Amino acid sequence: MKKKDLRIVKTLSQIDRALLKWLKDTPFQKITVDALCQTAMINRSTFYKYYIDKYDLLDQYLERTLDEFREHVDVEFINATPKKINDISYNQDFSRTLAFILSKKEIYLILWDAAIDRKVYSEMTGVIHDSILSTMVSYTEKHSNQKKYADLYAYLFATNMMSMVRWWFEYSESITQEEVEDIMASNMEKGMFLTFKKQVNEQKRKPADK
Repeated sequence: MKKKDLRIVKTLSQIDRALLKWLKDTPFQKITVDALCQTAMINRSTFYKYYIDKYDLLDQYLERTLDEFREHVDVEFINATPKKINDISYNQDFSRTLAFILSKKEIYLILWDAAIDRKVYSEMTGVIHDSILSTMVSYTEKHSNQKKYADLYAYLFATNMMSMVRWWFEYSESITQEEVEDIMASNMEKGMFLTFKKQVNEQKRKPADK
């Protein structure tokens, strides 16, 4: 297996970071190749060695990001019954997924809010939706008339999960990963409304901050 050239890896990483830096505060249409090269500390010929133009860079970067997201988001825990949702195997799967997502927090927040033609948040929701449907293949093959309902619940679960992740990012300084795991498990075991009431009651029992 041919080893990667570390110089190339470093250059591509510099270009990626430059793209994110500009996307954070600047609409993509206003970002120039010259600006990207200056931030990445490379010359234009180096940029064009790897990308046709800035649109090619953006598309390739987003596809790599989504492929990585697809690879690390494990939704096997949706097959757990309410009694087994707290089993360690399911907990570990979801815990690894959340740990990966948290490690990409800064990148995801930039891409979700970036002024670009693609809606990355929606595409990630679609990735989870498709992954859930894939785990339900054995069921839908046996009950073909239920495919439309599987599609609905895959969408509901995907939007719920992504909404929870976005909420977590907003309150990550005060909400731990363990709390998020507990909320998701409780949602699947009891339903969202009962989970909400549980969280409210727990907060009431906590001593007030002095």
